[in-house]
Amino acid sequence: MFKLLVVEDELYARESLIKLIREYDVDRRFIILQAVNGEEGEAVWRTERPDLILTDIRMPKADGLTLLERIREHDRTSQVVIMSAYSDFEYARTALNHGAAEYLLKPIEREALHGCLDKFVQRNRKEKKEALIVGRDIVTKFIGNCIRIRGYTSFVEEKMFEKVFPEYQVTVIRFRDQKPDAPDSLSEIEQRYDGILWERIRFLKPDFDSWMFVTCPAPENSFLQRRVHHLLKEQGYHASLGISFVHKGAGSVGDAYQEARQALKYKLYGYDLCFADRIKEENPAVYYLEQEKENLLREALQDGNEEKAYACIRSVFETLNGFPMVKAECLELLYTRMAALFQQAIGESGQEGIFLHRSQTGILRFDSLSEMENFLCSISRNICRMGAHGLMCKDATEAEDQSLAGQRDVVEIMAAYVRQHYDKEISLQELAEKELFMNRDYLSHLFASKKGIGFAAYVKQVRMERAREFLEQKECSVTEVAAMSGYNDVSQFIRFFKQETGMTPGKYRTEKKAGKEKGESRDENGNDQ
Repeated sequence: MFKLLVVEDELYARESLIKLIREYDVDRRFIILQAVNGEEGEAVWRTERPDLILTDIRMPKADGLTLLERIREHDRTSQVVIMSAYSDFEYARTALNHGAAEYLLKPIEREALHGCLDKFVQRNRKEKKEALIVGRDIVTKFIGNCIRIRGYTSFVEEKMFEKVFPEYQVTVIRFRDQKPDAPDSLSEIEQRYDGILWERIRFLKPDFDSWMFVTCPAPENSFLQRRVHHLLKEQGYHASLGISFVHKGAGSVGDAYQEARQALKYKLYGYDLCFADRIKEENPAVYYLEQEKENLLREALQDGNEEKAYACIRSVFETLNGFPMVKAECLELLYTRMAALFQQAIGESGQEGIFLHRSQTGILRFDSLSEMENFLCSISRNICRMGAHGLMCKDATEAEDQSLAGQRDVVEIMAAYVRQHYDKEISLQELAEKELFMNRDYLSHLFASKKGIGFAAYVKQVRMERAREFLEQKECSVTEVAAMSGYNDVSQFIRFFKQETGMTPGKYRTEKKAGKEKGESRDENGNDQ
């Protein structure tokens, strides 16, 4: 809703203007206030703080220019539109120079007024959207403080929040791989759903790979979560949503946020929209890691027994899969406990810090129980192969040999991955996180020390080798060879190829072809035929 103040001393002109405004305002977005001169207009402005002021210039007691100047002393955001007759144009020009948003010529015509109101609505919506996205408004700042600072309070901010949100839900959206640009995506949502996004809704980005909405559970917002999820899916983003219970009172914002994050963890069970109230109805089971299985996994890691570690982890997940649903806090505890066992085994091997540390995201990083199981199995495999059991060997030399062998295994896995995927986008970060589950910096250093070449340089080397093979063996264009070798940018491919061989791809093919034809023209004794 917008507050609009009409300041006009002539009764007929004021009533005519209000009638035109009501004709435009079919959705009843404007609360119309009135004043008969600049002095009364200033009093109304001080108490009501209207968003838009339409004021005549020539009025008794205080004219429109005086009103504008007094408003601008305290407020730079309210839009003031000056109305005057043609003879007062120079007076109106002065008002524009003092910060008036627009000038309307009297008598006011319907089209001119409606155009002015259109501009105001669009500008206000844009400014409000930008303020919400970057968190400039006071309510959004309050929400951000509540989720970052436990027990945060502010009387004024709480009252403002409760005015906007007498009831509310928190929705946390987590993105699997890539996340969209917030302004562009939110603008599309707004356009798709007729501007409902900014009706009692606030948007935040609490961390790197998640968004957060606070919404009023009004009928017009009842399907917002599904609509947002549907649009993100259309755009090609893999997103899951956790939705809190309905809350009242500003003091529960932090709790609602934690509820939404906790609900989101149940995406492990295949839900893209995880509602806290529905999860509660499911009555999830309780599960804790048995001491016997914990001891077996510890021994397997210490012994470097990959099969035994696998069997132990899979046994745990067979038990978990026997329940329709297990409490997220139990799964989080299980994940934390296994991570502690892994870290203990790594520490005993003297190779601390080589594996990824995921404590901030926990089980939120997984989309299914099987993905969590595979991740834990992969880490146990890496620990066993990296020689985490070295201290259990007969002597230090044997332990060192086994550890070095494990390192060579990892480097060869990286090299094999490059040779297999050279025609695709290859990122050491992605390889570290999704394939080896190890620290990127550690892998970079390890690869360079064992191969004598950096990882990026090795990728380039493999691609150039394949490019030479394609140029020699296949009748493809240079553009096709570039794509087959992993380069979408042909000019970049040509530049790299010339750096590597000293010639362009086309010249390389010509010379190789000429050399081959010359070789075929010689007899078996090496003489020209």
